Amino acid sequence: MHAYFISGLGADQQMFCRTQLPAGYTICHLPWLRPERTEDFASYARRLAAGIDQSTPFILVGLSLGGMMAIEMNHFLQPTYTILISSVTNKRALPFWFKLASITGIYKIVPDYFYHHRNFITAWLLGAQSKEDKALLSKVMLEADPVFVKWAIPRILSWDNHFIPEKLKHIHGTKDVILPYRPNKRTLPVQDGTHFMVFNRAAAVNKLLAAILANTAGPYSR
Repeated sequence: MHAYFISGLGADQQMFCRTQLPAGYTICHLPWLRPERTEDFASYARRLAAGIDQSTPFILVGLSLGGMMAIEMNHFLQPTYTILISSVTNKRALPFWFKLASITGIYKIVPDYFYHHRNFITAWLLGAQSKEDKALLSKVMLEADPVFVKWAIPRILSWDNHFIPEKLKHIHGTKDVILPYRPNKRTLPVQDGTHFMVFNRAAAVNKLLAAILANTAGPYSR
């Protein structure tokens, strides 16, 4: 079965370089497209979904912003399962500083340099701790499409989703600074995991992915 992976804000498939799925699943990456200037999330999700082969069963796996996009796709696709990693299902799960940024519009005056070059703030927010973590973060940020990042930020802040797919599970780190861990029946915790855990806690994330996929007809499917 194909598993379509969608990465986080401005990131690409490099974030999943340590991700492994059980036998029988093939990882396919959906690279971000350059958005149209006035395009909304729903329209963008439909364009991105053109890369999915719907003739056979598939699952969606979304990291951070990719998780939000995976939920948008559930409005018009029928994945066998949807898995979020370090993401949110609705705006109520966003921390107060996201809401503050939306109200004040402060994100508009943040220099582009901040979004494309690692510094101690971005490393702390994302939980990039080791030399390997910081090297990957620097590379991903430097290669991020500035047009996409500028388009995505206000849409993340204004995302007002009220739909949660029935067949959904959520993997989240208990020490995520950007999107703090909020326990609920759909969320599986990674102890001490940060927003960067898909890379630096890959073994724990892979174990949970395997458990979810092994139980898609059992307790995890509810």
